[in-house]
Amino acid sequence: MKRYTNLSFSLLAGILIALIGLTTACEQTNYEPLSNAAPGGGTVSVYKAYSLTGVSGSAVYGRVVFYKYSSSVTLVQMGLYNTASGTSYASSIYQGALTASSTTALKPLDAVSGATGAFATNKYYTISEAGFFDKLSTYNANVKIMAGSAVIASGNIGANATPVAQAQ
Repeated sequence: MKRYTNLSFSLLAGILIALIGLTTACEQTNYEPLSNAAPGGGTVSVYKAYSLTGVSGSAVYGRVVFYKYSSSVTLVQMGLYNTASGTSYASSIYQGALTASSTTALKPLDAVSGATGAFATNKYYTISEAGFFDKLSTYNANVKIMAGSAVIASGNIGANATPVAQAQ
């Protein structure tokens, strides 16, 4: 009987030591996630915003904003109000001032969703042209928003208008 007790004690002691070893060996350090951006990352602070007003009795209005992302990339953001849900609007940059009634599209932009009043595919449309933003103030152009073949909102940009908001 003494042998059985020594065996039980040894077995119990071995199990206890193993459990202590396992529980202390599995400790992990909880690290906080790194949620901050690199210096200057995640922000676009240089921009020029232009007004878009309704045309021919249209109640659609808003702004188009050009952001300088880098020397070779300009981001364009659209924000329209009073658009019709379920409708898609074409948007483009046209040559000349609005009064010239140009039909020459210099840069077709992304379609605008009537549900959100913003670009349908991405938040920003990317213009990958070196120096575009830096030359924007001398750019002889306007922006038109179309529903089918009808212009519903438009506004001059560049040399044809003073930005309604800007940051350098």
